Amino acid sequence: MPGAWTSHAAEVLNAQPDIDVGIHLTLTSEWDRVKWRPLTQANGLVDRHGNFLPMLTPRGDSGAQCLASANWSIDEIANEFRAQVSLGVRMFRNASHISSHMLRHFSDFDAQLGDIIAELCHEFGLKDDAFGHGLPRIEGYPKFPRDTEVRIDAFARQLEALEAGTYIFIDHPAVASPELSAMGHHGYDDVAEDRTTCLETLTSSKLRACIADLSISLISYRDL
Repeated sequence: MPGAWTSHAAEVLNAQPDIDVGIHLTLTSEWDRVKWRPLTQANGLVDRHGNFLPMLTPRGDSGAQCLASANWSIDEIANEFRAQVSLGVRMFRNASHISSHMLRHFSDFDAQLGDIIAELCHEFGLKDDAFGHGLPRIEGYPKFPRDTEVRIDAFARQLEALEAGTYIFIDHPAVASPELSAMGHHGYDDVAEDRTTCLETLTSSKLRACIADLSISLISYRDL
């Protein structure tokens, strides 16, 4: 919800009632050249410029500021989450669930946040993240190489090996653009290559044929 293109996303998605929409709760702003800020006054959640901190917890040798080391409070996070959810359900007609940015579920960051999110979901008629509550995830393909054909083949092999059940696949497909090319941070400078090959993989006729041959049903969070 703090993203710069949220209003445009609402315009596009509200015209597509068959598309399920989730509110992606956000407390960090990891990209080096693109930043976003909280919707509330939350001094314990931001850097000296007023932007969300890059990371939730220390990551490798990046040296990036992280929320875990900041002087945050539960009340600040609760107020920010409420602002994001309440704005999200007003803007997006098809909002059905929440998810967590940069981790499986915010309850992993602090257990109290799990209770806060559960209360917000109940109040606003949303479902909590099924992935955060144990829905098994398939990786689809290895992170490297960023190669469409390799990813398609790897995804097909993984689907063929699945046992009966319900699984979730999470990734970030995107269309090539100058804006996408500007995205990145230390350790992840090839964002555009990663996400455009993800899009090519997910829209490939070869992968679609594999899904059909295996009689796999594609469902949304709303279906759950």
